[in-house]
Amino acid sequence: MNEQLLIQKILQGDTASFRYLYRLYALSALQLAMSICKQKENAEEVVQNSFINVFKYLKNFRQESTFKTWLLRIVFNEAIRFQKVEHKFQWQEMIQNENGEESISISIPNAIDKKETKEQVAKTISLLNEKESVVLNLFYLEELSIKETADILGYTESNVKVLLHRARKNFKNVYEKL
Repeated sequence: MNEQLLIQKILQGDTASFRYLYRLYALSALQLAMSICKQKENAEEVVQNSFINVFKYLKNFRQESTFKTWLLRIVFNEAIRFQKVEHKFQWQEMIQNENGEESISISIPNAIDKKETKEQVAKTISLLNEKESVVLNLFYLEELSIKETADILGYTESNVKVLLHRARKNFKNVYEKL
């Protein structure tokens, strides 16, 4: 279904369309929240609060970006707010550099190893710091562009590139130690 039509129906009071929208994006929202909150219960609370905010403020959505980008920005902000209030969460200052990007390749020899590898990847991502975990989730799991990732996080594109570079390096180091 067309996103704009779906939003129009929701604004006209169609709750079934909102449930459809929720089912469409809930997993993406939960993955992002998990990368920040680290605990499933907290992440679920963040997602719930985020969707309540989406419902309340959908009329303010200006469609300057995709709905998914707008939603994930709300989830990101809600997760950060939650962490600050509940756990005295603090971001560290990001230092920019001009390093080239590295890629990480993981060979998967068979189906059994795929499951184990998925679990190792998920565990590795959960062991990274929040910024790195978030950027890897958005860029690789959600398959968002650097620009969309920057829009969600409120960073410049170059900051996202630097953060991706660091996250890849740290991911590789942590993954190899598991």
